[in-house]
Amino acid sequence: MPYNFTASDDFFTSQKNITTLVKFAREQDRKGNQDNRNLFLKLSVVTLVTRFQVYVESVLKEFDFKIKQTNKVNRDIPLHFRLNSIKIETSKKPIHVRLENPTEYNAAKFTEINTLIALLNNWCDDNNIIHPDLKFETKYPLGAQGLSELKKLFKQIDGKDIFSKARFDIEKLNEILRRRHDIIHEDNNQQLTELSVTNYKKFMGTVVKFIDRYLNKIIA
Repeated sequence: MPYNFTASDDFFTSQKNITTLVKFAREQDRKGNQDNRNLFLKLSVVTLVTRFQVYVESVLKEFDFKIKQTNKVNRDIPLHFRLNSIKIETSKKPIHVRLENPTEYNAAKFTEINTLIALLNNWCDDNNIIHPDLKFETKYPLGAQGLSELKKLFKQIDGKDIFSKARFDIEKLNEILRRRHDIIHEDNNQQLTELSVTNYKKFMGTVVKFIDRYLNKIIA
């Protein structure tokens, strides 16, 4: 099945590794070697979540690049997207911070401020082609708030929880992230089975397909 982003293709290619690890786990189970079986199951969960994290960051970077190549104008993208960009730019070093030291009030400082204002004005003009410096966070930190962070990343686009109307329960992602956390920090697999890993793999695939379609609609 063709996907809209290379990152999506790469994710599903990497899923073959999960299938292989589950296969190894079943083989070890038949041999009665439960330690090796559990090792392969734990590796499969850690690998699955890691690949998902890589996917989210990669697909957002790819989306960021693609939308700037469309020659769309600012009015063609959600207003929230533009305001979020302004927030990111001005949060790094607000104008009042740039002007804190009066001894730096010179031509160079004036050019710096003028350049910043020009950039902000560019993002505010509906008729301007999307600027290559449009800001967009792509880093996806994992942890206890992994699902919240995921929703936050995509809310940058139009301010909404894109998963609220999905035909699957995105909350299941928390269960998978907790599995990974327990394995890494406590070496605990919580009766992990080949079936549960396979179901996690299918679920992650469903989420990736949803994200792929959503981002493509913004670009189209």
